[in-house]
Amino acid sequence: LISLRQEALYYRSVWGESPLNTLFVGGGTPSLIPPKELAAFIVLLRETLPFVREPEISMEANPHSLTHEGAEQLSMAGVNRVSLGVQAFQDRLLEAIGRAHRSEQIGESVAALRQAGIENINLDLMFGLPGQSQRDWVETLELASALKPTHVSCYGLILEDETPLTRWVSEGLVDVPKDDEQAEMFETACRILKGDGYNHYEISNFCKPGWQCKHNLLYWHNKPFIGLGSGATGYIKGLRYKNAPDVQGYIESWGRGAPLYEGFNEVSLDQEMDETMMVGMRLLKGIDERAFRSRYQVGFSDLYREAIEDLLARGLVEYTEGRLRVTYQGLFLENQVSGAFLR
Repeated sequence: LISLRQEALYYRSVWGESPLNTLFVGGGTPSLIPPKELAAFIVLLRETLPFVREPEISMEANPHSLTHEGAEQLSMAGVNRVSLGVQAFQDRLLEAIGRAHRSEQIGESVAALRQAGIENINLDLMFGLPGQSQRDWVETLELASALKPTHVSCYGLILEDETPLTRWVSEGLVDVPKDDEQAEMFETACRILKGDGYNHYEISNFCKPGWQCKHNLLYWHNKPFIGLGSGATGYIKGLRYKNAPDVQGYIESWGRGAPLYEGFNEVSLDQEMDETMMVGMRLLKGIDERAFRSRYQVGFSDLYREAIEDLLARGLVEYTEGRLRVTYQGLFLENQVSGAFLR
């Protein structure tokens, strides 16, 4: 906590007095930290950095790590949004991906949060898991929706290089749904969640009206943010940094009053515009040309004319009422849409 406070004070001087609207406590499973300590950390940050009076304060948690008492302590510290790493409602799938919780604990966690006064609840779900069928996925979506969360995130499994799961899949020891099956699962999520009253506002995210994740919108609008802690990333005044992941090195470095970076680079104007287009096209409402021109003094239609014409011709985007946005077909080829704006 001492090192984190030193880092917060350091970036307070860099950031200035521009108000902060959100705080996101994540990067793993912060709910494993004793709630009293976590609550003290949140209070410390609110006292150190220039937050607005009622910021959105989100925290990641796993269902097995939340208690009624812990939820109440976090609520008293100002936490008003919790993202639960549910992933699936089938115990055999949770066991297969190494999750510690079981399905009955999901509803218990949601109830504990609501009893503590935390109504803004996101459920993180995953499709394309080893051994997951369409029936499993439909059941997961229906059980998730029955809990009436304000927000649902649906992410496809990504096989990372040099991981045991990737090796097992390549060796035929584990079966995962094929690409076309995953596309069908994504389509199923869109149909069921929209049918249950959720707005599909970002490729992987759905919310009840008015319950978008304000913090993630900062990323999708490519806005600056402060990152604190070992391994954290930040983006301030055109500079992007990544803290070294070594916890002991992080503590020792702040003991000397200086950051310890793994990477640090200046983002050029061209790079910032490319990234604004790439992340902004993940939002289903797309990017407003007037807002882009006001921010950069040039329209995206001029900068990316060839790329946009190609995407329009392929039916992956549409330009209506001054906004460029992804089409339904483009949702399934998001990497191609975003990649088109990388110059």
